[in-house]
Amino acid sequence: MKKRILATVLMMCVSTCAFAGCGSSKEAETVDLTSVDLDTIIEKAKEEGAISSVGMPEDWANWKGSWETISETYGIAHDDTDMSSAEELSMFETEKDAPTKDIGDVGQAFGKTAIEMDVVQPYKATTWESIPDWAKDPEGNWVITYYGTLSCLTNTDNVGSAITSWEDVKNSEAVLTIGDVVRGASAQMTVLSAAYALGGDMDNLDPAFTYFTELAKAGRLDAAEYSAERMSRGEIDTLFTWDYNVLKYRDLALEDNPDMNLECHVMKDGAIQSGYCLVINKYAPHPYSAALTVEYMLSDEGQIDRARGYARPIREDVEIPAELAEKMIDDAEYTSGIPITDNEKLTEACTEIAERWEEEIIPLMN
Repeated sequence: MKKRILATVLMMCVSTCAFAGCGSSKEAETVDLTSVDLDTIIEKAKEEGAISSVGMPEDWANWKGSWETISETYGIAHDDTDMSSAEELSMFETEKDAPTKDIGDVGQAFGKTAIEMDVVQPYKATTWESIPDWAKDPEGNWVITYYGTLSCLTNTDNVGSAITSWEDVKNSEAVLTIGDVVRGASAQMTVLSAAYALGGDMDNLDPAFTYFTELAKAGRLDAAEYSAERMSRGEIDTLFTWDYNVLKYRDLALEDNPDMNLECHVMKDGAIQSGYCLVINKYAPHPYSAALTVEYMLSDEGQIDRARGYARPIREDVEIPAELAEKMIDDAEYTSGIPITDNEKLTEACTEIAERWEEEIIPLMN
């Protein structure tokens, strides 16, 4: 079972290639980024003048602010293709002979998978020593730049009262929007959150699957993906994802429909805390721009950019400005946080979640 997540990713290569424009770019330059000094990286990145990312859209954790700064400071043009963590790694593998993508942001459980697939290359930012050991690959093949806590965005016009726990979910009639559990990191962590809340853990996912089986049979699992349009139209009762996303999505929905009543809360009984890994494509056509991006994302300014998007910086020596902290969910809601630091076990748990969801839950949702 430990290897099945890798198989799932590789099975997606054909479908990913269809929209990736395979063969549309020249073969990437081979460069050892670990042996190049920062001044050279900056110089070469300016010469490249472009970077293409996957899974780093503007509305996620304020990537927009970082991409704008990188473009303005270094003259590097940016584009992104949003996709799940599994799809990102699949694209790196599929396009290796004609790469178009440079860098991605994958769920914490996918860092190990990226190494197993041999689709990433190492780089250690100059702030490397200030990053917790659990949040980085020792060789520099991936590094977590921010983390979040599993939370719920509730449309109280539909549900009546805010969802703050898995017990609240059980006692409500709310339909749950989770996302793609087979391929998406945040959706898999939602399932893991329920497991912890119901007496399980990464070694025992049965409580969560018993719970979601009941919800699926009752027609309370949303088979569609989240979108701001669906939320603003009142089509979504509850959205389960990271705290920085529920806050951002709340803001976007209220821009379109100011009369909505939306509440964001950390889950009291399954407050999983996990991060996302920056990974540089082994075959990146713009390797220096990719390294410079990692450097910026882990700089003081880059870390504050994440806070501007409601995410928590990974570097403990970076203080979140008071005016930003005030906009986040109250610190009192984080007292039951469950940090996930065992990456080996997390990958195994997410492998099992993806497989069991496909086999046990999806058939009940059709």
